Amino acid sequence: MMKKFKRIVLTLSVLVLIGILAGCALAPKISKPTVNQTHYALGLRPMPKAFLNWWFGQIPKFNLDGTSDVKNKKPVGLIGPTDDIRSTQHVLNQPVSSNLPTDFNLKDYGLVTPVKYQGYNGTCWAFSTVGSLESAMLVQLGPSGIQSRYPFIANSNSPDLSEQFVAYNDADWDISCGGDEPQSISYQETNKDDGGNQFFSFYDLVRRGVPLESDFPYKETSQPWIVWDAQTGTWPYHLIKPSFTFVIESASQFSEFSDYTTYINTVKSAIKKYGALSVTIAVYSDFFENSGFYPGPSSTAIFKGYHAILLVGWDDDWTYNGQDYGPVWILKNSWGTGWGDQGYWRQPMVTPSEFNSGKILDWKIAGDYMWVPYFNK
Repeated sequence: MMKKFKRIVLTLSVLVLIGILAGCALAPKISKPTVNQTHYALGLRPMPKAFLNWWFGQIPKFNLDGTSDVKNKKPVGLIGPTDDIRSTQHVLNQPVSSNLPTDFNLKDYGLVTPVKYQGYNGTCWAFSTVGSLESAMLVQLGPSGIQSRYPFIANSNSPDLSEQFVAYNDADWDISCGGDEPQSISYQETNKDDGGNQFFSFYDLVRRGVPLESDFPYKETSQPWIVWDAQTGTWPYHLIKPSFTFVIESASQFSEFSDYTTYINTVKSAIKKYGALSVTIAVYSDFFENSGFYPGPSSTAIFKGYHAILLVGWDDDWTYNGQDYGPVWILKNSWGTGWGDQGYWRQPMVTPSEFNSGKILDWKIAGDYMWVPYFNK
C-alpha cells in the first residue's frame, strides 16, 4: 500500500548532491594541447537517478507490434507541462532489428556528422543531443528523404544543426516528491551556461525543433550565458522536429525485466536502425589524455564530472596493443579532432556480471539512460 503522499521539496543534502553534479567541471591544463583549448569542458547536469527510474517506470514499454504494455501502470501525478514531456518519450526494451554484425560503426557509412568542438562552454549535452538528431536524420530518412522533407538544408549528406540554439533553451528544474518516490517536476527555461541534460533537451527537439547552424552559429568562447544571436529572420522556417524520442533504460533498470543479451542487442539495433545514441559517462582525470581507447580510470584518477557523448557503434572483439579487450563500444566526442582518435574512442561494454548485479561502473555508458530521436515516415 503506497504511503499517503506529502509533497516536499528535496532535502538540502540532495540539493547539495545535485549541485555537485551540476558543476561544469574543467580539467587541469594539458601540457601539449592539440586543439585551441587548454581546458576540456564537461557540463552534463544529470537528473537524479531515483527520479529517472521512477519516471520511466511509469511509461509503457514500446513493443514491436506497435502496442504498449499498460498493465499494472500507476497513474502519474504530474504538474505543469510534464505530461507533454511524457508523451514524447517511448521506452525501448527489445531489439528492433536482427542480423547484427560483430562490428559496426555509423561513421563508416557516413551516418554520423563530423566531429565538432564545444570549446570552453559546458554544452556537451547540446552537442550530444544535436549530434544524435543529425545522425537520426541520415539513418532514418537518408539524404533523399532529408532533401525532400527539408529542402532548405544545403547538404543533405551532412545536415548541420545549431547547438547554440539548443544550449540557449536550457532548463532550470526542481523535483517535488512524496513518500519514497518523486512525484512531479517543474522547470523554467534559462540560457545560463550551467550544464544541461537529455531529459529536457530531447523533449525540446520535439516541442521546439532545431534550426540550421547557419541560423545560429556556435560560439566557442567561454561565457556565463549562452547568447541569442540569430543571423537571419528566416530561422523559424528552418526547424527540424522529430516525432518522439526512444529511450533505453540504464542496465540496472533493464536487468529487472530482461537479460544481458537482450540489453546489448537492444542498444546495438537502436544504433543501426535509428542512429547515434546520446549517452552519459562519469569522467575521471585520466580520461582527458585518451588516445583512442579508454580501459577505465586508474586507481589514482580523480572524478571530474559528467559528460554527454554519442554512441556510434561497437566491436565484439577489440584488440589494442596486442591485448584482447573483448567487446567495446565506439563513441564520438565534441572536443575536436585533436582529441582521442580524431575525436573518437573505444571503451569496454558492461560485463554480464555487472549487468546481473546491477553494479555498473559510472564511467561505462550502461550506467545511465540512452536517447535517440525518431521520425515518423
